[in-house]
Amino acid sequence: MEPITMNIPVLALRGLTAFPNETLSFDVERDISIYALDNAMENDRRLFLVTQKEISVADPTEEDLYRVGTICHILQIIKTSENSVRVIVEGEERARLHRMWQGKPFLQANVEGLEEEVPGKITPRVEAMLRRTYALFGAYKELAPQLSDDFIAAVLDCRDTGRLADLIAQNITLRHQDRQRVLEELRPNRRLQIVNDILTHEVDVLSLEMQMDFFQMARCLYVPPELLDFKLRILQRQGIKINAPYIAHGDFLKRDLGQPLN
Repeated sequence: MEPITMNIPVLALRGLTAFPNETLSFDVERDISIYALDNAMENDRRLFLVTQKEISVADPTEEDLYRVGTICHILQIIKTSENSVRVIVEGEERARLHRMWQGKPFLQANVEGLEEEVPGKITPRVEAMLRRTYALFGAYKELAPQLSDDFIAAVLDCRDTGRLADLIAQNITLRHQDRQRVLEELRPNRRLQIVNDILTHEVDVLSLEMQMDFFQMARCLYVPPELLDFKLRILQRQGIKINAPYIAHGDFLKRDLGQPLN
């Protein structure tokens, strides 16, 4: 049986990924993208957003695009300059690109909506996975303090494994290849496991980056790292928000710094 497809304008994203049930804001300058937006606005305001495999490709063809993207609804278009606009969309559903049948003046394709696996009840195994996600996300937000309070609250309030995976993948800094892995997974529990693996990697990398920055700071100030660590922790006790990696090696510092800070 042939899959049911729809004809829809296509907008190729560079370095971004759209997810269902998430809003995405981005700037558009390429003519083929402007024309795709115009066509969508003249009809039902829907278009297929799909990520390019390589950001550097200026004039993408079907081979330059991933197969899975998201059908989105255009919420707003704001003209920002003579040659560019800012677009705000809301993702509706995952979809697969079947055939690109038009390349000019804008991309247009046959796409098939993808049916996701319905999440089951929260078993002890799923509960353990959710708790692991919250713990990893808590570690991540301590290393990436630019996250908004609304986003943090939304993550901690979400109990749907697939929705939670999409929410995190859309809103933290990731390579587009990692976001694409999350987008292409239709099984919600497996999707959250992928996000947990990504979060584990990101926390490890950010922690190493912080340690490297810390030792560089110590060298610039011409002070032993242990002493700088000690001073930073004093500032923490005084209520100043600062991340101070515990790296002390001296016994007297271990006794002082090893105690919980209240």
